[in-house]
Amino acid sequence: MRFITLILILLSGLKAFAQDDLLQGLYFSSHEVNQDKRTSLDLTPSAPAAYPEGFSLEMEANFRRGDGYYGYIFRIIGEGNTNIDLVSNLASTSSNFWLVLKDEVLCSFKWDDIPNGGFDRWIKIKFEIDTRNSKLAISFNGNKKTSHAAKISVLKNFKMIFGACRNSLFLNTDVSPMSLKNILIFDAKNQLTRNWKLLKHSQTKVYDEIEHEAAVVENPIWYIDRYVKWQKLKEFKLDQIQGIAKDEDNGRVFLVDKHAVFVFNNKTSAIDTILFKGGSPYNTEGKQMIYNKFTDELWSYDFDNSQLCKFSFMTHKWSSNESDTKEPNFWLHNKFISPVDSSLVTLFGYGFYTYKSIIHRYNLKTKSWEQKNRIDQIEPRYLSSTGFLNNKEMLVYGGYGSKSGQQELSPETYYDLYSLNLIDYSFKKLWKLEAPATPFVPCESLVADQKAGVFYTLIYNRGSFSTFMRLAKFGIEKNEYKPFNDSIPYSFLDTKSISTLFLDKKTSQIVALTCHNSDIALYSIGYPPLMQQDVFQNEPAKEKWYIWVIAILGAVILVFFSIFLFRKKSPINRKDELSMQELHPHIIPIETIERKTISSIFFLGEFQINDQNGSNITGLLSPMLKQLFLFIFLNTIKNNRGVASAKLDEVLWNDKFGESARNNRNVNISKLRSILEKVNGFEFVNENSYWKIKAEEPLWCDYTRILQLLRKSRKGTMEESEITELISLLSAGEFLATIHAEWIDALKAQFDYEIVDQCRLVNKYI
Repeated sequence: MRFITLILILLSGLKAFAQDDLLQGLYFSSHEVNQDKRTSLDLTPSAPAAYPEGFSLEMEANFRRGDGYYGYIFRIIGEGNTNIDLVSNLASTSSNFWLVLKDEVLCSFKWDDIPNGGFDRWIKIKFEIDTRNSKLAISFNGNKKTSHAAKISVLKNFKMIFGACRNSLFLNTDVSPMSLKNILIFDAKNQLTRNWKLLKHSQTKVYDEIEHEAAVVENPIWYIDRYVKWQKLKEFKLDQIQGIAKDEDNGRVFLVDKHAVFVFNNKTSAIDTILFKGGSPYNTEGKQMIYNKFTDELWSYDFDNSQLCKFSFMTHKWSSNESDTKEPNFWLHNKFISPVDSSLVTLFGYGFYTYKSIIHRYNLKTKSWEQKNRIDQIEPRYLSSTGFLNNKEMLVYGGYGSKSGQQELSPETYYDLYSLNLIDYSFKKLWKLEAPATPFVPCESLVADQKAGVFYTLIYNRGSFSTFMRLAKFGIEKNEYKPFNDSIPYSFLDTKSISTLFLDKKTSQIVALTCHNSDIALYSIGYPPLMQQDVFQNEPAKEKWYIWVIAILGAVILVFFSIFLFRKKSPINRKDELSMQELHPHIIPIETIERKTISSIFFLGEFQINDQNGSNITGLLSPMLKQLFLFIFLNTIKNNRGVASAKLDEVLWNDKFGESARNNRNVNISKLRSILEKVNGFEFVNENSYWKIKAEEPLWCDYTRILQLLRKSRKGTMEESEITELISLLSAGEFLATIHAEWIDALKAQFDYEIVDQCRLVNKYI
């Protein structure tokens, strides 16, 4: 009965998550990679779909330019090895798409035949098969062509594969360079039977929204993952960097050396080089440069010089030619062009062992610098983060400094948020966070979302050189924050390093830049960013499983009712009653298997580890040690490689950075090794910078035994005794019922899915 309860819990615990507004779809790797890495999507992995009178298949496809334009969009296989293919050759000058039945081309399309068609556009494709009338039809954006095909009248069951086809009789690795989303299947009565949005997903499967049927995918690239993981855009070196600036409205980054302006375009990932035709920027070590969108100019500035040095994108010339090198008095200050009057404004900075609370404003009318010291409103600092909340207000978060401004007098890390009035340049304190266990400072800029009441910035540990940056979401009204999972490596050496970000609204991406000396790296992540658990698609309950569960429960009730009536007629002892129950053809008795106590690990029910003497040593593990053990153990089973140290730091010590995270990891691994030395057959190892667990006899684990039995179930080789053993093991309770952590939820869901998915196979043996 516990097994039935487990299924009921799974069915009732599913949650919906609407993300229709996010970038969705599956990117198919094509000829740009070798055959083994090309993408395949199988809508019918376990058995052909039955549509005896025909069906229609709809999808949205986006085709891209590339080296290989030829490939399969889909292949449908029916009885008698009858294949129906939609094939593309996107670069052909004659025909670009063909609908093929076995070895016969039924119809074709040119690009010109497709209304609003073309590369990099979402095109609606609809395929129809009418077996009653022996007709096939295909349409692109509503332009439909129909063909008569007598061969299809006998077709009733269909395999449906997109991209690479691994079927041994129809092996194909030519994949059209495309992306797909919103795959729909309608039956002959035009009733929607399947709907794969291709948005949320699991590792190798994606489930439809109607019957929750699993489609299997190989080598996927999911667009939604761009909201979870940073993508490296560019990495390069520039000698003698003079300045870095950004054009947020057009998604551009400007990198300036002594000879040229290098313009990175986020949309195309291209870099244009503009050589100077005259003049040069100020030779300041602080890289004091900004882009003015109102004048379309780069401005190089020096606080000791009343003249701005401007670069024209029309003439490719700088307006002056100063060559003196000066040590800045305002290292790592914040800067912006005011939306109120288009003036250049800077905040804070550090120089000559002093932190600043000074606001500099360049007056365009008088061509001079104006200063306001706001030490009475905000503590002197540098390494702060700023971003516009609206056209009259700016957010200012965090930094490092001291109340007096003097470096030697108790400097500290600030975790406060201020609003800056862009009319009178006054500060108003909004809140202050409690100092975390490991200190962090933000990057130069932040992205504010006033409507959502949050802002985003990158945070890192300034106390470590080899550190990493993580995006964090902060409340504007509430003093709370939440770091995201993925991270960016960052080499930080105070005045030698720069980090910033901006929101490219045209591509809906946050673009981040890190710079250390001459090393520059650019990254992007989708906006708004998501946690990994937000995009993982748990195995949904299928409606027919309710029927299956109800049937079993009904059978159980019927048996007990029959026993009750029989007992009234003829009293029998308890032993005879149980014998009768075991003879009932619809029920497998749950036989209790004696739990092994010598060198054993139990995952179902209460998590437990027993040593070589049979003693329960679970109590020796702190909550962190339990998570560390489980994270390495489960990842070892999952990929046989284990987990990298950086990943451990990212997941288990996400509130710590650099050396602090490494120290915590090393200390905890040492403690865990010491405790688990008492368990025979168990070994903690580090291979090629990956932590993994080696387990061998006499160590016994219920979880690994269940996985062995499930593999046998898939192969159809389970013995009756093994079915009983599997049910008995599962009856111990839920998988890691007492362990709760964000990272483990997806693994729990995957395990529950495997159990439910195999019930039909086990039922076959009963």
